[in-house]
Amino acid sequence: MALNGIERDFLNRLSLQAWTSPPLFDHRLLDRLVEARYITRQSAALDAVYYQITDAGRAAVAGA
Repeated sequence: MALNGIERDFLNRLSLQAWTSPPLFDHRLLDRLVEARYITRQSAALDAVYYQITDAGRAAVAGA
């Protein structure tokens, strides 16, 4: 999968630490990464979501 700049930057940041979104974040921006299994997401609190990179996501960042 060819990553766009936003996706690549997000994966690079997640490779350093997991991230919890703010409540008003547009989660559709990351749907492709979740579907490709580059990241995982879990509900955190209210509308917040916890994102974490997977091994496949690390490989995608290393190969980019």
